[in-house]
Amino acid sequence: MRGPFSDSGVRRIIAAVVLVIAGFVLEKVWPFGIGAWFLITAGLLEMIYRP
Repeated sequence: MRGPFSDSGVRRIIAAVVLVIAGFVLEKVWPFGIGAWFLITAGLLEMIYRP
């Protein structure tokens, strides 16, 4: 049985959002920056591989 988060694209976006929130809450720049780049990458991958 497949759950709502079984798609790798959704998992990528959730991981990126968690990093962005952690960076914001902890007031650290590097998790916030990495999370932002992950969100950009996940968005591009979704646009390229899912027409």
